Amino acid sequence: MPVLLLAMIAPLQAAELSQVGAKVAEKADKIQQQTESIELQKARAAAAETSAREQAVLSQQQKEPWEQIERAKAQQQFSERGQREAKYLQEAKEAAAKEHKMDTPKMKLIKQKSVED
Repeated sequence: MPVLLLAMIAPLQAAELSQVGAKVAEKADKIQQQTESIELQKARAAAAETSAREQAVLSQQQKEPWEQIERAKAQQQFSERGQREAKYLQEAKEAAAKEHKMDTPKMKLIKQKSVED
């Protein structure tokens, strides 16, 4: 008889174990969904903070009026230097293209002394 009892109890225990396993699986699914929801909220909050920091940095990077004035001065000086360089280059090209006339050297005649013995 004890064998018969064990044979009857074993299927009942297996059924109970499968029910317990199903309940544990449901709880695990709920916990997973809650965790995902929490992580999603954290990610959204972090994205919002990042966006706010980016806007703060961009607003600080707005140019001040004096910076714009200095930038304009530097651009003007750069432009003037380029114009001067172009002018000097043009003058050098013109000078190189000119035909230079060289005067014939004037030689002095040196009187030779005669050597008398």
